[in-house]
Amino acid sequence: MDIENRGCSPSPKRRGGFVAAALLALACSTAGLVQQAEAANVKVAYALDYMFSKPELITKWYGNIKKEFEAAHPGDTLELVPIPGGYEDFMTKLSLLYNSPKTAPDIIHVMSVSIGQFADGGLLLPLDDKAKAASWWQDFPKPVQNEGAVEGTHYGVVVGINTYQLLFSRPLMEKAGLSADWAPKNWDDILTAARAIKKAVPDSWPIWLITGTAQGPAALGNGPGLLLTASSEPKIYDPTTKKWVVDSKGIREVLEFYKKAAADDLLAPSSQIMNANATNNSATILPEGKTGIVFAGNWIPIDWNPQVCTPCWGEKEQETIGSTAVPTSNGQAPQTAATMDTQAAAIYKDTPNPDLAWAVVNIMTEKQQQLDLSAWGPAIPPTPAYSKDPTYLSYSLPRFQTSFADLTSTAASMPSRPELPVWAYAFQMATQTMVLKPETPVDDAVKAMRKYVVDQLGEDKVETLP
Repeated sequence: MDIENRGCSPSPKRRGGFVAAALLALACSTAGLVQQAEAANVKVAYALDYMFSKPELITKWYGNIKKEFEAAHPGDTLELVPIPGGYEDFMTKLSLLYNSPKTAPDIIHVMSVSIGQFADGGLLLPLDDKAKAASWWQDFPKPVQNEGAVEGTHYGVVVGINTYQLLFSRPLMEKAGLSADWAPKNWDDILTAARAIKKAVPDSWPIWLITGTAQGPAALGNGPGLLLTASSEPKIYDPTTKKWVVDSKGIREVLEFYKKAAADDLLAPSSQIMNANATNNSATILPEGKTGIVFAGNWIPIDWNPQVCTPCWGEKEQETIGSTAVPTSNGQAPQTAATMDTQAAAIYKDTPNPDLAWAVVNIMTEKQQQLDLSAWGPAIPPTPAYSKDPTYLSYSLPRFQTSFADLTSTAASMPSRPELPVWAYAFQMATQTMVLKPETPVDDAVKAMRKYVVDQLGEDKVETLP
């Protein structure tokens, strides 16, 4: 019997049989090692409770990706590493995983504003060459491509987009004597409408606008960052001077808005809008019929569809909700403004399997995965053509789907810089102060904001704009 046909349990009988047996044992042992080397385990870490509407939906999404990846790469495994808790908890635990190469995930699924922190720490693999070679990359608009970039280098690939505008209760508007197609021209129009709602329905919450340090920098664009983008001076970070803006006309306009809204009791309770999960809780607010105007993300109407149901809300009920863009502070050009934040996938710089990790990212960008994330995230697909797909348009009323998706071409992003958490904390603290203590002078809030950033980053890292 030839060696090839004897398997790994030979019974050599002839002269030299022991040598043959030894060689066979070595060959079998080496083959085993090759098999072990060829079998790879790729780990992907993600926020179980934050990114999607429900934990079971992100579990389902990654389950589909795992199934497709392992079918395409027999013997290899995609290990899912779900991390429970709020986003700040997730970031802390993710940082701990990176303390050791043994626990470091090959892929992370984070908000794009967090990319800068990991890139600055030398933890992420530059993806420019891989992205440029991918057919789907050219379909992403430049602003979407740049969401995962730091100093011109791309470290993250966007898998879902959120944009923000105003949703409002038509029944409450009508009770307040306002149009069912209300469209404010400036921030005073928002406050005037809120006061009218409060007068007509005293137990209502005229404005839902989040703030608070508990929400972290990932929620900045849903609250004070959204207002700042619509202010007279929206600049947060100056890439030319490499300084953070700690005092400007825009910052003061935002603080004044929170101050007036809080002083006139126009905001939802602080326990609601300053809650760490306030961004995810807002979908339940409008169906209750007590909130007038919501600074809202695109996921809210989708959360009402049968796939998510937080809560389920039919088309007839959804027609009671109007939508409009956030106006600029004084109606100045360009008249309206919006923010955008995104979810992105990034790869560990020292992953032993960069090509397999990239294969996982490729699966994430497939049409079906983008559409599923759009329903379950919910989010807007990074490929514009998919946001016109009948499946995407069916996730809520088409007018909601279209109006939020259209904002991606003009929406501004929060700067993905490693220092962003410092600036964001200071700004959120300042607006939080206006909510809890509206009697506080704006000057005092600005001084406190400036002091915090200077203490953390240094005097040479901040600037004041006229």
